[in-house]
Amino acid sequence: MTKQELIELIESLPGEDREGKIEGIFCDKYGAVITTDSIRVDMDGGRIILAQKGSGYHSTNHDNWQQELTFCRNHKKANA
Repeated sequence: MTKQELIELIESLPGEDREGKIEGIFCDKYGAVITTDSIRVDMDGGRIILAQKGSGYHSTNHDNWQQELTFCRNHKKANA
């Protein structure tokens, strides 16, 4: 998936699909399934970062996501 495809997908979501929490699910080649609520989209790097609960990076990933969201919201307000 490209960045533009992700943006297109999000922009075309119907209203009912824009609300609520999102969960990341990773399925490895051995059949393990890992779920997490720690998801961060890093558009600069072109990455979606998932951090498993209990890992050392889970809270860091969440904090970075919060910072990016704050930056985005402040940028929108400044340009409104």
